[in-house]
Amino acid sequence: MAIQDSVYSRQKTTFGGSFASDLASLTIAGNGTPNGIPLGIVQNVQVSFAQQIARIYDVSNGGLASGSYGGNVPVFYVGGRTQGQATIARVLGPQSGALCAFYKGMGNVCSPQDLNFVLRGGCEVTGNNAGQGTTDTAVETINNAVGNGPYNEAHYAITGAVMTNIGLTVGSQDMIVNENVTLMFANMECT
Repeated sequence: MAIQDSVYSRQKTTFGGSFASDLASLTIAGNGTPNGIPLGIVQNVQVSFAQQIARIYDVSNGGLASGSYGGNVPVFYVGGRTQGQATIARVLGPQSGALCAFYKGMGNVCSPQDLNFVLRGGCEVTGNNAGQGTTDTAVETINNAVGNGPYNEAHYAITGAVMTNIGLTVGSQDMIVNENVTLMFANMECT
């Protein structure tokens, strides 16, 4: 099929596979409890880890053709400190009985906690797709993923996390109490 034969004049696409992300999990280690700090009903997690990089130039070399850089102005990168921030959005409900334990565990600047994310994705290999018109789906190993069987896993470890902000909102229509917690952390690793 040529592009002009497509209803929307687009390239023909082909099914590349399926994956389900409902096996993702988030745990917070520490606080001396076997299961870590309880999280409640988590709706959204956002993590950002950045490094400070300064760009500097040499003012004694203006890019002269006779200079050591052959007419180009040299630029240098200076690596600085790293810093991380995470936001966890939750709904207060039946599993929110341990919010005070969460606040105490994550809010103590003298005892920062570690967060562990395990993200899983994939579908089990099937021989019959119940007439859905698709081919069998098998998980192919992706870069930076570990695991075996029908799922891929990526593990992220965040160290030295401490809570810096709490926000609560409620709307008159649905009366759902939403909570946003902001954390800062020292380091992030992908294993």
